Amino acid sequence: MSREISSFPLITRHKARLREAGFLVVDDLNGLKPAELSKDQRESLSTFTVDSILAGIHYIRCHDYVQLLAAIRLLPDFIKIHPKVKLIVIDSIAFHFRHDFEDFSLRTRILNGLAQNLMRFASKHLIAVVLTNQMTTKFNHLGSSKLIPALGESWGHASTIRVILYWDKNQRYALLYKSPTHQENVVPFQVTMGGIRDVRVPKHFIQDNKKTKK
Repeated sequence: MSREISSFPLITRHKARLREAGFLVVDDLNGLKPAELSKDQRESLSTFTVDSILAGIHYIRCHDYVQLLAAIRLLPDFIKIHPKVKLIVIDSIAFHFRHDFEDFSLRTRILNGLAQNLMRFASKHLIAVVLTNQMTTKFNHLGSSKLIPALGESWGHASTIRVILYWDKNQRYALLYKSPTHQENVVPFQVTMGGIRDVRVPKHFIQDNKKTKK
């Protein structure tokens, strides 16, 4: 008996790749019975523990931007030692660059060089790179203000995809701020014990929220 396993919608080619890797894809993980899995799959699940997950997470603490640049430069060597790593997260890219930089042109050059190095690294090793940023307040000539991403417009051009996560009326939202293939859009989401999940919200409410953000 074949069943499809998925806690979120998957496109056909991704499902095919999962099946080739030995996975089943089902609509409800809670309905999956151990007897339906092969011996190898049951053994894989038995080793899927908190300790095994944490063993695959590597943490590097950078105290200043010099250490951050050094860590990024050493990423190719790190991947040779840990070839299973497929995601690099820098949290946050703005932390070491928002203050103590009197020469903003130097900061811009360093950030652009950093972005280029990460893009080459991601492309060469087929690894996803996620950088979190911070928000800052921008005032206009009328005295009103709004929140915008930190590090200025030049940094905004360096990244390929930008997503802004925010709260509004006790609801989490994700705003697709920049993408080469998709138009700007806002979607609600929730963080549960099972991970990140969709939220059913009336369509007109999302449209109104999107207009407000603009």
